[in-house]
Amino acid sequence: MKKVLLLSALSLCSFSLLAHAQTPKKADESETLILSDSLSYDDANKTSNFKGNVILTRGLMRLTADDVNLKEDAKGFQHAVATVSPNKKVTIYEERPENYETIHAEGLKATYNGETEVVQLLGQSIVTRSVCGKVVDVLRGDVVRYNSKKGTYSADGGPNSPDRGRVRSIIQARSQVDTAVAECRKRYNGKPMPSNIKKG
Repeated sequence: MKKVLLLSALSLCSFSLLAHAQTPKKADESETLILSDSLSYDDANKTSNFKGNVILTRGLMRLTADDVNLKEDAKGFQHAVATVSPNKKVTIYEERPENYETIHAEGLKATYNGETEVVQLLGQSIVTRSVCGKVVDVLRGDVVRYNSKKGTYSADGGPNSPDRGRVRSIIQARSQVDTAVAECRKRYNGKPMPSNIKKG
């Protein structure tokens, strides 16, 4: 299987739930790595199309999809759409080692707006937050949005909601979250948890 590798070439902020898109590049800012079966790039129209088994990694965030289309607008903002074939889902996995947290998000489609820094999961959307391997929050809906500028989530029910058109939220008590964090802190001797994201 032929693989195409693009390393830090498009300054994509990706679909990271902690999107860093339009800020100046810092010395410690992570590069974007994209693996795919094929890549087509149009410099005149500022578009890139990654096709086939796409794996996008940026720092402690990984996105998987069948296709990822990127476009840069006249203002220099990046916009992206990730899609999959029927019976599959776009997935986003993110680690937050200092808090011993992982985020797993999935949907039939995902979009990213670099100007507003809003990520949308569309269709059968589920976002799960775990602490020390224990699920603490779950948000399910037809559409789930994350605004990284404001640090806010929103969700809508609809025909493609996992729960009969409704939004479903499960939130654990803060005491349970604190207990899970304490367990992990003890397990790792006060150090951040190790990453499970493989690169390259």
